[in-house]
Amino acid sequence: MGVSLLAAHCAGSGNGNSDIGTLGSGSSGSGQTSGAGGSGSGAGNSSGSSGSSGGAQGGGSGVSQGGSNGSLGGAQSGGSNGGSSDDASGDDASGDDSSTGSAGDDGGTTSSGSAGADGGSWNCFATGSGTDFSTDGPLTPTSADNTTVSCTIFQPTVLGTGGCLNPVIVWGNGTFNTPSNYTALFNHFASQGFIVAAADTSNAGSGQEMLACLSYIISQNTTSGSALEGHIDVNHIASSGYSQGGAGCLAAGEDPRFTTVLAVSPYVVIALGNYDPSTYAAAQIHPLFMISGSDDTVAPANNNQEPIFMTAPVPIFWGTHAGSTHFEVLNNGGAYEGPMTAWFRWKLMGDPNARQWFENPPCDLCNASGWTVQTNSLWM
Repeated sequence: MGVSLLAAHCAGSGNGNSDIGTLGSGSSGSGQTSGAGGSGSGAGNSSGSSGSSGGAQGGGSGVSQGGSNGSLGGAQSGGSNGGSSDDASGDDASGDDSSTGSAGDDGGTTSSGSAGADGGSWNCFATGSGTDFSTDGPLTPTSADNTTVSCTIFQPTVLGTGGCLNPVIVWGNGTFNTPSNYTALFNHFASQGFIVAAADTSNAGSGQEMLACLSYIISQNTTSGSALEGHIDVNHIASSGYSQGGAGCLAAGEDPRFTTVLAVSPYVVIALGNYDPSTYAAAQIHPLFMISGSDDTVAPANNNQEPIFMTAPVPIFWGTHAGSTHFEVLNNGGAYEGPMTAWFRWKLMGDPNARQWFENPPCDLCNASGWTVQTNSLWM
């Protein structure tokens, strides 16, 4: 696949923490181990491999230097959650509409089944503070470990009303992790209206446990008496995960019931979870946001994330944060919390303020201190 890149190299302190309010609260500092068994050397590099993740890759041109702008919080116009937008119609460059065809891949839906030119569930669920997506929203989160399927569900205590439907994030854990290792992050998502279905496994590499959670959560939308009945936005569901679960979310993300994929430090060198990672990239069908840490020695970018970036036939936005290790996302999401939330609010809710973090221009994350951004030729 031909690749042309937009690379924005943004200055940062390199301590794993962002100095921009919208990018999160910094490193989680958890002492978790990944158990991934080292980086290995068996990466099947696809066509057009290149050097380190921090530089421009492939044969593309169009390299731009990003500045270290000040706070992104509230910097964009239209910072409130009210008002109208033309971004929810689902006509962005990815063109990956939901399987029902009722809405595009970056617009939320209401119970009527269509987003409309200035609709989308972003109007239903407020952020914590304008465009500061790292701030908790106004909703109170709750969670429960479901007994009928191996998933832990995080959700707002009060689900959408007045026709507003709640989008879903299906999550795959890293090796040795359970959903409890990300409680603060999942509660953050729930506070902004998302339902998180996290697979109860430390071996999520196959994506099969995630797909079981997906099927369960969709079924609850039509199960009489279920607390989730009639509340699920089945047209806007993300496949997401970290490390081994990052590979698992790519495997699960081949399912057309998903809308988008967000992979955090995916580990694909070794086939954990009995699924061949060499097939991940070519099988992708949804827009992909991939996050890496520059100091990740467990799943280094050059033989884990880079082969996916170079070969997956979908629009890809790849952000690398300076100074972050493999464990950045644990607990509260660290420096990744804000960008992850922004991606979900754009792709699952149609939030136009969140879209500005990624679209070019303005691509606010491209100009954020500490971040290096690369996009492939299918992006925008």
